[in-house]
Amino acid sequence: METMSDTQLTVLSQEGSRRAFGLLARRQQAGLFRFLRRLLGDDEAARDACQETLLKAFVNVSRLRDPRQFKSWVHQIAVNLCRDRGRAARRDAAGPLLSASVSEDNGLGDQLPVAGLAPGERVDLSLVLREVLGRLSMEQRTAILLREVQGFNSEEISRITGVPSATVRSRIYHGLRAMRKMLPDYGVAGRAFGEGGTSDD
Repeated sequence: METMSDTQLTVLSQEGSRRAFGLLARRQQAGLFRFLRRLLGDDEAARDACQETLLKAFVNVSRLRDPRQFKSWVHQIAVNLCRDRGRAARRDAAGPLLSASVSEDNGLGDQLPVAGLAPGERVDLSLVLREVLGRLSMEQRTAILLREVQGFNSEEISRITGVPSATVRSRIYHGLRAMRKMLPDYGVAGRAFGEGGTSDD
């Protein structure tokens, strides 16, 4: 089973194989936790949400119509869970959205040019991003993290969040634009994020 694709494992899971689902869960767990940690801003809350998401997926996997969509379906469960519980409310300045350790993760740029530094000098952005992302709406933050961290395109994010793909692209565009405008408040060059970041389809 180890060499099987996610789609193959999903089919076996739908047929009742707990081992197949266990492999699927292990493949998804790390990335799902990183997404939830950035979205919720708290390791414990992210860990609980991750476990509950995978439990819901296990219970309901037989209802998944397209086995090829397992990853996006799991993220849909996670987003709905966070929305229902209100865990992803905007964080205040004292509540970090991102833990300091996320700078090692792939996804939203970890380092960007900072105003006042010599050309080529870089700064760790984890502390800045947690504040900037925390000032966005949940909808914008979710769309940006699903694309920039999880790698979904706007059509996939549309299925996950239940809004039209045009709305997804608008949320990403306006969210990144808002982040660019906020960066100078933290001494980071606003041009660090490119202008045209939604042509992912």
